[in-house]
This record gives sequence, C-alpha cells and structure tokens, in this order.
Amino acid sequence: MIPDLGIPHVAFHLPQCVDDVRSWGQRTGQSTTTVVQLERAGMRYYRKANGQTAIGLAASAIQRLLLTSGIARREVDCIVYVHTLQGSVAPPPHSLPGLLCDRFGFVNAEAFSFAQQHCASALAALRVIRAMFIARPHMKRVLLVGADVMPLASERLMQAEGILGDGAFAAFIERGAAVNRLLAIAMHASGLGWQGVLANDESRLAAQNFFTARSLIRQTVQQARFTLDDIQRILPHHLDLPAWHRLLDSLQVPHDRLFAENFARIGHVTVSDAFINLAQCEGLVAGRPLLLFARGIGGFSAAALLVR
Repeated sequence: MIPDLGIPHVAFHLPQCVDDVRSWGQRTGQSTTTVVQLERAGMRYYRKANGQTAIGLAASAIQRLLLTSGIARREVDCIVYVHTLQGSVAPPPHSLPGLLCDRFGFVNAEAFSFAQQHCASALAALRVIRAMFIARPHMKRVLLVGADVMPLASERLMQAEGILGDGAFAAFIERGAAVNRLLAIAMHASGLGWQGVLANDESRLAAQNFFTARSLIRQTVQQARFTLDDIQRILPHHLDLPAWHRLLDSLQVPHDRLFAENFARIGHVTVSDAFINLAQCEGLVAGRPLLLFARGIGGFSAAALLVR
C-alpha cells in the first residue's frame, strides 16, 4: 500500500550577496551575445555564497525549517541530502549528512545523500523516500535538504538557458500530512545528454528536453487521475523561460499557471528551485493539484504532483 505522504513544511536559505547577469558577464569575459541570451531566457540576478559553504547554507535552511515548523529534533527519522556539484559534499572520511546530524542533534535519524539525478535529484529523492515509507511502517518524518555552491564564477553559465546561483532548501516529508500531499512522481533518464553543458548539439538536446518535459507532465497528471486543466500552478526549474512558454502552449496550459517570478530575481539554484517556489508561491487553493518540475544535466528530468 502506498502511504499518504505530504510536504507540510518547506524553508530555504539564499546568500545575502546579490549579483546581476551583466556584471557577471563582464567579470568572466562573456560575450554580449551570451548576456543577451541569458536575459532573453529570463535571467537577471543570482545569489552567490561569497565564502559560505554548502553545509553552511544547508544548516541555515534546516534552522529556518525547525523554527517555523516547531518539530522536535528527536522526531526526525531520516535525513536525505541532495546536491549536484561534487564540491557540495564533505571529503572522506566525513559525511555531510552525518555532520548535519551532529550539528543539530538528530539522534534518531539515519542519513544518506543522493545526487545521481543532478538537478532533478530533489524530486527523484521523493520516490526513494516514498519507498522507504512503504518498507518501514514506523517511519513518520524525513528531512529532505539540498544545497550547492558553485566554486568558479565562470562555471555558472548553463548554456544559454540560465545562470547558476547558490542556495539551499529544507523540507519535511511526513506520513499523513494534511497539505501538499504527494499524488504522483515520474522520472526520465537518457544517456543522450551525458555530456551535459559541454554538449555541442544543443538543438538536439533542446528538442529532447521539450518532448521529455511534455511527456512527464502528462504522465504525472494521468497517474493521479487529473487533467491538465486541473493544475492550478506549475513550479518550474529556473531555466529558459521562453522554452517553458512554448511547452505550455503545446500543452494548452495558460501561461499564468506558471510560477515564473523567481527566474529573474533568483536564477537557477540546482536542486532547490521547485522547493523554493513551493515555499513562495502564494494563493494556492486547497484540494487542487500543483506540479513541481526539475531537469538536470545528463538527461535527467522529474515531475511530482501534489494536492494542496
């Protein structure tokens, strides 16, 4: 039996330092064409850590989550840490999830990390967490946390689709939660994107990403026995806003269903985009579904359908 899970509490932390795309382009020697393409993709600003570490950002997000939720630390059964960048984990023999357990006193929590789906790892982790709840009837609450810090300013460019900002999120996944109940998850993995941002055949990958996203959204909605018309909001990853508009047109979904405010003011925060949007999207109607979507380099995509 699939357990009734939900995401009742979400928090995030963004570094205080805000930079703009044009200044970044000048400092890193980008062409005017690249900067213009980023602006057309919806990018304006991003956050940079300025010396803060991934564990520091993750700890700030967890601290906010504990304060706003009122959950006792002994009531956390497991921590799942997700990330994209290899520098966002502690070097052996340390364990970043273990360090978080020590810092916050999560004495009853198991801990592990999950990064194989790159930027789609946070949503893909929901499937792993759901399997854990099925296998362990005693489990009540999992802390899902993600963080990334880009060490090199010149590496923030995600082709012409967006710019990578630093940040972290934390969320409680709970059995029997009354809000943001998890209805369906769908994932896609393709070896065609194995070169990631270094790939030269951008048009082929863009077409693949388009059709994959369309298929996943339809599949997820159908799994939950809803229609596309039922979706009240889509909470996207912050890459290529015009491509999102084309995708919505192909699905015949109005553009105002897309929560797009964070493209310009935050940029793409790897594993965190969907959960930052979940924390900030206001006016959600109880009983109606909303869709979270993420795409990672290497041909990974994931979608999750929640009901408010």
